[in-house]
Amino acid sequence: MNNDLISIIIPSCNRKEFLCKAINSVLDQSYKNIEIIIVDDASKDGTEEYVKQKYENNSNIKYYKNDVNMGAGASRKRGLSYAQGDYLIFMDDDDYYIDYRFFESAIKILLSNDKISFVSSSSIIEYVNENRREKSIMNIEGEINNAEYLSSFQQKYMKSNSTFTTIFRKSSLQKADIKEVEMLNDSTIYLRALLTGNAYVLKTISGIYRVHSNNISKNLKVEFIIQNLDEKYKVYQEIKKRKLLNHAEEWLKNQILLTISFWLRLNKTEEKEINKLINWCNNNLSDIKKDVINFIRRTVSE
Repeated sequence: MNNDLISIIIPSCNRKEFLCKAINSVLDQSYKNIEIIIVDDASKDGTEEYVKQKYENNSNIKYYKNDVNMGAGASRKRGLSYAQGDYLIFMDDDDYYIDYRFFESAIKILLSNDKISFVSSSSIIEYVNENRREKSIMNIEGEINNAEYLSSFQQKYMKSNSTFTTIFRKSSLQKADIKEVEMLNDSTIYLRALLTGNAYVLKTISGIYRVHSNNISKNLKVEFIIQNLDEKYKVYQEIKKRKLLNHAEEWLKNQILLTISFWLRLNKTEEKEINKLINWCNNNLSDIKKDVINFIRRTVSE
């Protein structure tokens, strides 16, 4: 096997104990040619001192700190700018690995087939506040064509929880203009990767995905959702440009409805936020605008 470098990008904010659990699980991987890029998003809990003291002798760990809180997406983008690896992992600070051969298994697949943009695996969801766990098994196995995956993304074909259970080929993301992305979150990363190559899903469980009261997804402002919609709209434009799907407009509608449903289900909303969302639809959508706005109003009134 080649010994190509994997860059693991970890944004973190005020969760130093979680962060160290994540780092240690990376260091325990059988595949050792790695760099861990920590982007501290202006933590105030002593994360900097804690990490530097704990890992001061480990040259694989690179630490950067934002002067102000920028959010996880912008922190991932900063981490990406430092990444030297041929392969990338975007890891949240509260997740960790339990399969210590995951990197090795995924790299073997990537090296054997240059048409594959990423290799994913399943995970275990840990509900921290309820002290329970459940398996979250992906409903795909083996290689899947990128257009096929895109056509039913998060509908017939699910993505892995978060992005830490996936290794991405850096060149595939570069071909998909990943550096131009403003909001670098998990769905956007997967969608961009699928623009330029196929996916491969292992049948193994590689890590623990934690769900707790401080998860970012439970405290989302409408501006965050609108940024996500902007990114999906850009992917839609790329799909049309690259002629990947025949039903691109319908694809866009489904993806927008998925994003909005997710936000409305997990977050309390106010009328002014709903109005901002409707304004975005009016300003950006054409034929599908009426369907999306009706869906928003119907869902809010229920």
